[in-house]
Amino acid sequence: MTKLVRFKKFFLYTLVGSLIAAAITAVITILIGDFTDITGKVFITLLMVMLHSLFSLLFVWEDNRKNTFERLALFSNVLFFLIVLSFFTSFFGIWEIFSYATIAKLYASYFTIGFASLHVDVLSKILNKDKLIDKLVTANYVFIFFVVFMLQLVIYLGNKDILGDFFYRLLAAVGVVDGTLSILAIVFYKIYLQKHPELENDLVIGKKKHLSIWVWLLLIYLVLQMFSIGFRVIGRGYYY
Repeated sequence: MTKLVRFKKFFLYTLVGSLIAAAITAVITILIGDFTDITGKVFITLLMVMLHSLFSLLFVWEDNRKNTFERLALFSNVLFFLIVLSFFTSFFGIWEIFSYATIAKLYASYFTIGFASLHVDVLSKILNKDKLIDKLVTANYVFIFFVVFMLQLVIYLGNKDILGDFFYRLLAAVGVVDGTLSILAIVFYKIYLQKHPELENDLVIGKKKHLSIWVWLLLIYLVLQMFSIGFRVIGRGYYY
């Protein structure tokens, strides 16, 4: 058993233990009838423990049912660590260790990093098939890095006075190129498969060969990224 698998099991057991402890605390508080601000925070903490426990169990169940995350190993590992970070982040927010503004920025970072890992993982499935596709994917990796990096600057520093108009126009341009390269890579991969029908399509799941739900989510995200960034920059001259 690898260290990562052990860590995942440890985290799941920790969530279950936290859920039981929080439930006992809530029951005692209800019976005593002493409802304070701390009581409210305990109930919210209980809710967050339940949500993260449920999401973690769904994560494991989906993987066992379809091997979805075995096919997307990078995304799987990143997503699980984001769940762990989300659990602690929510705790720090509930108990006001971090400000709500900081918590919102952290969750925005988790979202962008999660989709970036999915983006990279999906693209890795079509590597080593064709030289043109390899070049598109390699270039796409570079633009993914710049999009994620620039979005972090927007999240933590984001206003027109600090970053300037040109930064947001550059972000829009990089986002459009990023999305375009991904769509082109997938289109050329489909063309490649039509020329080589004996090969298995690594972007589909199931016997009916449906396009993976993760690929659809990625495509939708890329289209939204291209249009949302572009329209905001063109319409207002800045992002956020």
